[in-house]
Amino acid sequence: MGIDGGAMIDLENEAHEPVAQWQLRDHGPLDMAVRIQVGTVAGGWYVRHQGFGGRRFGDKTAAWQAVRGLMGQHDGRWERVEVDSAPFRVVCRPDGSRVLYDTHDDESLHAGWGRHKDERWAAYMAAMDAGETLRRTETHSLLEGAIELIRYRDPVEAAVRYAVSTAVEAGSDWRVVDHRERGPADAEYEHEVHANADPELPYRSSDMTDVPVSRRSRPPDGLSVLPSGEVGVTEDLRHLGLLPPRIIWPRTPAPAGPPRPVCGMTARPRDWGPKAVNVQDVTPVAWQEAVDPPPNHLALASLPDGRHLLASADDAVAEVWSTGDGRRIRTVSGHAEWVLSVALTVLPDGKVVLATGGKDGLARVWTTREGEPVAELTGHRGPVNALAWASPPGDVPWLVTGGDDATVRVWDVESERIRAAFEVGDRGVDLVWSVAAAVRSDGHVCVVAGVDDAARSTVYVWDATAGTTTHEFVFERAESGIRSPQVAVATLADRSLRVAAAAGGVVRVWDGHTGEVVRTFTVPGRGDGGVALAVLPDLRVAVAATGGRQTVVWDAESGAPLATVDHAGEGWRKPVALVARPDGALLLATGREGDTPARVLRVSPHW
Repeated sequence: MGIDGGAMIDLENEAHEPVAQWQLRDHGPLDMAVRIQVGTVAGGWYVRHQGFGGRRFGDKTAAWQAVRGLMGQHDGRWERVEVDSAPFRVVCRPDGSRVLYDTHDDESLHAGWGRHKDERWAAYMAAMDAGETLRRTETHSLLEGAIELIRYRDPVEAAVRYAVSTAVEAGSDWRVVDHRERGPADAEYEHEVHANADPELPYRSSDMTDVPVSRRSRPPDGLSVLPSGEVGVTEDLRHLGLLPPRIIWPRTPAPAGPPRPVCGMTARPRDWGPKAVNVQDVTPVAWQEAVDPPPNHLALASLPDGRHLLASADDAVAEVWSTGDGRRIRTVSGHAEWVLSVALTVLPDGKVVLATGGKDGLARVWTTREGEPVAELTGHRGPVNALAWASPPGDVPWLVTGGDDATVRVWDVESERIRAAFEVGDRGVDLVWSVAAAVRSDGHVCVVAGVDDAARSTVYVWDATAGTTTHEFVFERAESGIRSPQVAVATLADRSLRVAAAAGGVVRVWDGHTGEVVRTFTVPGRGDGGVALAVLPDLRVAVAATGGRQTVVWDAESGAPLATVDHAGEGWRKPVALVARPDGALLLATGREGDTPARVLRVSPHW
């Protein structure tokens, strides 16, 4: 830009003496009346430009050459004016923050970049798109805007900065201010959220607990908003091609052979356990030092490249983490109250989507790469306690939800319509605490739910494709109090399947086809906890369960314990997740008081 020979300088924190100043006249209507100032500073001269900042030069000749180069970046007429440093502090503030862009105000860096402003702004937008969204508030759906705090790397200075992007109404207003440090950026973000709150058009979501939000902050059912701001009938807009899909949902490939009937276990349980088990704590160091609240719920996903992702529910947000380096990949905030459940699935094209269930009665689906909502499911009339994914062949993924309204619902996430619904009792009495799903060998989707009422805990098993009940397993209640039965299901390569449930300190594993009990375990400690299943390469099934201050992993066939994890605290929520690795090992994630977001262990049995 004609100033490459100089070094960046912060004139607000360095003594300097202005010598001359110019102002741009007769500029374009979208440009700023830019000022350029030249003067002396310790060790030489400086040139200050409202759009490009300040630079230090070794001598007067270089400085004046830079002035001429900067003037050449603009169309208009330059006029000598009185020296005044105040206009420079409007855009580049004394505290180091900068007004990068403002739709309604020409006092911004963007408006001062002259002929190259669009090219330069594109670089900044790309840098922010590649950055990390740290905080986010969604405005009313009629406005389709957001207020965000983004950590990004400045494409010019290569320094990490924190941008507050305020776009209350998408397409009509946008203001971006960035800061050197996180603290002032947080303060500005919170100020913007409070300043733009509108009780007539409430926010859809916010990570600020003192800001009211409304899950009904959206157009009435059947109406959608175009990017232009026009409101129309959703089906008509889709038919006309005016509403692009928010995500392209790939179909799950069909299996190599034809569907095969489901069968029971092909052999009796093997009564020998592993010769040895190696247990390694692989919790990322960053998680061991974290001080955030423990998770409400956990979910693990295995990626095609061998990496693993962990999703955690934490108060009103959900987060996605890399279990390898502990990096927080994405934080999503879209519920008016607590996020009670999370579920991850990997699509055939390698993309990962996250589902969240909230106390506000909503289930939402997000892309983990961009953190954008792609589906909002509103069928439940109470908290959504549980979620599970299934990917039937030749179809888009199905999402299974269960809640306090005594229903389990199976959703087509592409159309946001219900494929199947199962009632398990009376609303507010028969509570669905947990759901699980798996695709059987015949291509049908098996859905399992753990339900509690005043007298007993029941595990329901359905063929969701056919809409029929296959089994009901009962845990009789011997004492008073409400339990929260947790369930899991897994299919095996021999066409059999297993169902597991934990309730009242007892864990049972059934043959999911015949209904026969395979094993019964006792969870150490008191209270109900989570349960998870994973299939090992030799058709053995591992079951993990939590209770009290321990998490235990067993071989479901021999009954042999594979690993025991002691926790520092107990906590009300005891989430657990388990996946099998291609090398025969297991990856276990479990959460308690003091675990943020979880403890992760690698369990390697040797048979």
